[in-house]
Amino acid sequence: MVLDGVGDQAQEVLGGRTPLQVAHTPNLDHLALLGGGGCYHPGKVGLAYFSDLALFLALGYSVSDFPGRGVLGCYATSIPVSTRHIYMLASLVSLENDPSGEPILVDRGTDLTLDEWQEAVEILSETWEGKGLVVEFLPLEPGVGVLQIVGDGDPRVTDSDPSHRGSRVYRIAPRDGGTRFSRYLAQELNRYSDWAASRLRDAPFNRERVRRGKNLLGALLLQGAGRDGILPSLQEKWGFKGAMVASDFLILGMGRKLGMEVFLYGEGEPKKELFHKLRGATELLEKHSLVLVHTRVLKMVSKRHSPWDKVRVIEELDAAFAYLVEHLVPQEGVLLVIWGGASTSSGGLYLYSGEPSPLLMVGPKVRKGGSFRFDEPSLAYGSLGLLRGEELMLSILSASGRAPLGGRYPHD
Repeated sequence: MVLDGVGDQAQEVLGGRTPLQVAHTPNLDHLALLGGGGCYHPGKVGLAYFSDLALFLALGYSVSDFPGRGVLGCYATSIPVSTRHIYMLASLVSLENDPSGEPILVDRGTDLTLDEWQEAVEILSETWEGKGLVVEFLPLEPGVGVLQIVGDGDPRVTDSDPSHRGSRVYRIAPRDGGTRFSRYLAQELNRYSDWAASRLRDAPFNRERVRRGKNLLGALLLQGAGRDGILPSLQEKWGFKGAMVASDFLILGMGRKLGMEVFLYGEGEPKKELFHKLRGATELLEKHSLVLVHTRVLKMVSKRHSPWDKVRVIEELDAAFAYLVEHLVPQEGVLLVIWGGASTSSGGLYLYSGEPSPLLMVGPKVRKGGSFRFDEPSLAYGSLGLLRGEELMLSILSASGRAPLGGRYPHD
């Protein structure tokens, strides 16, 4: 169970506590008493990760294996993917210049209507031909699409999307010192971005937005360049026949990429959404040895930068955990793992933070004790300690009676 974004920083308006410490969570607290607590970070503590990359690492894969957010978007929507092409995630945004004349990210089209998005897609769907490459825009969801880049190029380029509102927008450049092909790709992507911006700024829907006092959605920002590659499936890597229940299209794309059976659930009122996901997940356990449930509602509420809103949503989600307390935990041989995904901050300019996320395991083989509440400090005193990298999956293997034996090389 991935409660993506539940981990937070201490917030002044909450008296120096996190939203988890303030929230009333009787069901999660009950589970904390039944199991072993700890915390998990996918890499180096203090380094922040996007939700999809954090989960990818938590499943035991490496940063070098990550195919890029554009590739995951294609898998999510069943867009055919070629290992020869490069893919990038593209977002329709509003920019404005700061006092020095540099562009900054203002808004991600939070008020974008479906009619406006349809008009933007018609504009962006025109194939763009550069010097030796072709760029095609493929829509994913309102405000977001994927660029398919056909031609020579090295995907090791920077993002133009700074991720956080109020941050400066930079031109795309080569990464890691650059190669001839990454310099070439950066140059062409900047030319494409200028072309897209010129078309969007003059679009009728943007003229109407300006007339009505709305932000001009006149730029397409890019991130996550990558190529698809061969990866071992979750079953090949860890022996689990996996299923995934989620709403986030990048998370669903990752599940498909890793050979999991994925189930899309709509988003809505937090308690009801999580209840339906948990009920569906328990049914999937009849045919799958690992079922991953993901909710991003806490990450989304963190974007409002209102810690008290996050407290309220945590309490709503806790009510849904009554279902697990009643139906899942009593089952013999079931291991329940609750992880907080990528840590977020509900106060301040930036969304993601670098703290480890809460971790709890409940099962017959899990060492119990040390944690009396489901919050960051209490769980940190639990029996699991701080886990990093692939240690989470290895711990799941051990707690389910499948621990690999170090130093031995048995036949497959």
